[in-house]
Amino acid sequence: MKSWPSNSWLRHPLSAPVLLVAVILAVYYPAMSSGILPIDDPGIFDLFSASPHLSTVLLPGNGYYYRPLVELSFYLDNVLWGMEPSTMHLENILLHCANSLVVYLLARRISCDDETPVIPLLAALLFALHPVNVEAVAWIAGRTDPLITLFVLSATYFLLRWIDQPQWQDMTVALFLFGAALLTKETALAFGAVVLLLILTWPGEATKRQRFNAVAIMAVPGVLLVIFVLIFRSGTSGLNRFLSGTDLPVTHGLWQALIALGFYARKLIVPFPLNFAINEVNPRNGLVCLALFPVLWWLFRRSRLSGILFTSAVLLILPAILVAVKQVAWTPFAERYLYLSTAFIALGVVGLCGIWQQKYPVVLQTFFVLLLCGFALSSFQRNLLLDDHLAFFQDAVAKSPEFGSAYYSLGGELIQKGKIDQAAMAFATAERLNQRDSMRYPIKSSIMGTLLAKGSYLEARTYFFQLFKKKQDAPVDFLEILYVADGKRLESVKKEGKPQLADDLLETLGLLYLKKPDPFWLYRSGQIALVAGKSVEAADFFRRAYAAAPMDAHYKAAAKTYFLRLEDGKL
Repeated sequence: MKSWPSNSWLRHPLSAPVLLVAVILAVYYPAMSSGILPIDDPGIFDLFSASPHLSTVLLPGNGYYYRPLVELSFYLDNVLWGMEPSTMHLENILLHCANSLVVYLLARRISCDDETPVIPLLAALLFALHPVNVEAVAWIAGRTDPLITLFVLSATYFLLRWIDQPQWQDMTVALFLFGAALLTKETALAFGAVVLLLILTWPGEATKRQRFNAVAIMAVPGVLLVIFVLIFRSGTSGLNRFLSGTDLPVTHGLWQALIALGFYARKLIVPFPLNFAINEVNPRNGLVCLALFPVLWWLFRRSRLSGILFTSAVLLILPAILVAVKQVAWTPFAERYLYLSTAFIALGVVGLCGIWQQKYPVVLQTFFVLLLCGFALSSFQRNLLLDDHLAFFQDAVAKSPEFGSAYYSLGGELIQKGKIDQAAMAFATAERLNQRDSMRYPIKSSIMGTLLAKGSYLEARTYFFQLFKKKQDAPVDFLEILYVADGKRLESVKKEGKPQLADDLLETLGLLYLKKPDPFWLYRSGQIALVAGKSVEAADFFRRAYAAAPMDAHYKAAAKTYFLRLEDGKL
């Protein structure tokens, strides 16, 4: 077998990067047509399509988390191409390409071999094709992880340059990039531990004094962020929950943390089965975690650089462990949380491959060919699955049959496909399994919506009043469904019953306008008032609707016609 290092085409400086990008584009191109995933993506599109003021993006207290740089990217998506989903998917893929290229550059620096870039290329391909990364890349809302990874990996590159040959320019760039990572996702604080590890243990020309000074300098962005978060803590609910205490006993919480760490460590090595909705994991993963520490010690003994990099990967998992213990996210466990860690795992492989390449070159090459082909096929299939949202959530509930929120998402996809009875069953299962108070009303609203979709208008109204004693107690979503149900009933009710039902509808519309001041509700109130025989009230509703409606509102001209004719006594 011809040895890979002897292939001269790989020695061209652009060969490996071009091959790397080409492979990523080939594997991830199906993601460009996967549209908007019904989890988190709709909220992003609703918020930024409304062209919010830039201050709401950059200043704290306006969102669930304070992540101004990733939100700025969505803001620019709206300004530049109107939130076009395929373009936004392409952005994520290009971010993944950029991260893979930085992994390649880091791997070349670690391997210290400019003549044979095969091992760095293999490391970059391992990161690029790792199946657990598909979720972060193919999901628009997952952009946070590729973006923070770009800053963290770039900061690592300049930090290693500084350790190797201290120059203030490299430290300045590393400091700036660390700050950018913190403004992308608060979990970048875990990178502070990696920075400390690298500065104190990575071999290079930096003296002890320089290293200790560097620790103090690199701590500045993290300290500033902590102070900033504490000042604005009450305005950022996600961080407030993340930082809040927990009712778990210490021993139980520690065991849950070990289980989570063991699960993620295993996922990095054996990523299957892939699952978007993971609500619980096997407790035996705690034993995997206990085996992790002697393995890391052995790696340190075998290859110091690999041991440092693998330990860095573990340190970067710590925020995901906190999420699992505190249950602060939609899914307590998520594959996307491993995106950054897979980069350091791939870099850690470089040191080991340098040893094994000398002893077992054929075995190593064969192993990597098979592994990367398997990862590429799996990632490609996962991208194809994401393109079919119904099949995607069917896969999720098959792998997490006790996860209520997954059934809720499945029901929404079934509704869109017109499979109302199946959707009703999915929502009923979601209600039975739901353990999250925040999902209680969305699930019940969807159940009421299925009754509406089936034409069971009276049943929808009955269900509404089983939930709420008074209309005033109901959220807007429920009032909208009640309005539609009663509006359909108004079309078929006998003439003598119309005034009473019309008065009921006017009450519903009044509450809707009070809770959600949309001039359209005034316009509809005018139409219903006409049915109730209240011409004077109808004219007032139409006049107010015309005055408040936007210039491009489809009902504005009709509202003007209505109130003018009513004032002239022609209606």
